[in-house]
Amino acid sequence: MSGHWKEILPVDTYEAQCSGYLDHLDRKVLTLLYQPLIGAFAYSLYMTFWCDAEMGNAKRHSHQRLMNVTQFSLKDIIAARKRLEAIGLLKSFKQENETERNYLYQLQTPLSPSAFFNDGVLNIYLYNRLGKTKYLEMKESFQADDQDVSLFQETTASFSDVFISLHPSEMTAGVYSEIHEGQQHVMDRTSGGQLDFSNAAFDFDLLQTTLSSFIIPEDVLTPKVKEAIKKLAYIYRMGPLEMSRQIQNAYHSHGELTEEHLRKEVQKWYRIENNNGLPHMALKTQPHHLKTVQEEPQTDEEKMIRFFEEVSPYQLLEIQSGARPAEADVSIIAYLLMDQKLQPGVVNVLLDYVMKTSDMKLIRSFVEKIASHWARKKVQTVPEAMTLARMEQKKYREWQERKSTQGRRASRGQTKQARLPDWLKDTNESQEKKDRTTQDSTPSQEVEAKNQQWLEDLLKEF
Repeated sequence: MSGHWKEILPVDTYEAQCSGYLDHLDRKVLTLLYQPLIGAFAYSLYMTFWCDAEMGNAKRHSHQRLMNVTQFSLKDIIAARKRLEAIGLLKSFKQENETERNYLYQLQTPLSPSAFFNDGVLNIYLYNRLGKTKYLEMKESFQADDQDVSLFQETTASFSDVFISLHPSEMTAGVYSEIHEGQQHVMDRTSGGQLDFSNAAFDFDLLQTTLSSFIIPEDVLTPKVKEAIKKLAYIYRMGPLEMSRQIQNAYHSHGELTEEHLRKEVQKWYRIENNNGLPHMALKTQPHHLKTVQEEPQTDEEKMIRFFEEVSPYQLLEIQSGARPAEADVSIIAYLLMDQKLQPGVVNVLLDYVMKTSDMKLIRSFVEKIASHWARKKVQTVPEAMTLARMEQKKYREWQERKSTQGRRASRGQTKQARLPDWLKDTNESQEKKDRTTQDSTPSQEVEAKNQQWLEDLLKEF
């Protein structure tokens, strides 16, 4: 005998009721948004319960009657019921004694269209079921065609414009108690049923050990954020260690941690891990219409421009490091290309500039500040980016000179400088360099410290 007979028998009774008011918009949401996720069986069962609930008077029916109405087997009814429960559309309760067993099926209102498309779980599942084109068409069908009210003058009447105050004689002694009598039985328009992830296993203790309070304040992990963590970890199959990295990325990128910031960071990571956006996007090169060296380059400057225009940011990091770029570095590429919308050639210049001026390190905070600056200036081409980089390098030299005059004259002649790429040097400086003895390309600890101080000072200027 199948196991479902142990759970429910055809003679077992049930009552159906609505936890909130259901209307025609709910029916549309259930049909077009939920049905692709739960299937026709579960959808039909919900509609049957809805009709049963509208009959009122808490009328009991047998599951045999439910089988006859739906033409579903008891096994199919149980499976459909569990689908409704899992997606937040139904709550089930059981009352049992020695002679009978009765179930209460409480329908939950579906999410509003806006809440559904911003849910972070249901909308992703729907996207995967329908595909991009049909998903966007479906989303557009729920968009409201609102007029711009700022172009109008509001003429709405207020309550006091129409109604007058009650006379004291109209307010009887027991009016307040009579008004609220039986309030608990009045149907309300409740918020849509939420997905329950309480049984989803996630090791928050391990997560906490990887998040030092020095890095992430303890109060950042609010109950809402924890619920989002559990939800995202389930959808994207993430462990505590990987989730910890994405929490840190989201927090340090925005200065705070919200469900939305974390969701975007996790989605970005997922695209990278599954080759959906990166490294595919990171392998893109400068668009043809933005390339400035169309013919064979004649000068070193043109050769450098051609190089930045022909290689992808991912390839540039491979060339610079001699190995596959680290995940953190690829994440920076994703940020530059997708968040800041910089062109691949411009990204190459930025990466090369930052690494060559900071001992081959990609300091994320510095990269983000420079990137936002270049994005505001709408830098599109490689020469434009190189010009801006030279300006930043000029600021660095001026900063060094100011520091030299402030009590460092004794060591001024002994200071070694990090070797810069030729394209970053001014023409006059390059000529002077040819007349000097070649110096060690590895900066001393003193120079590295000065470079770091300069970067911090420069960040304050943006």
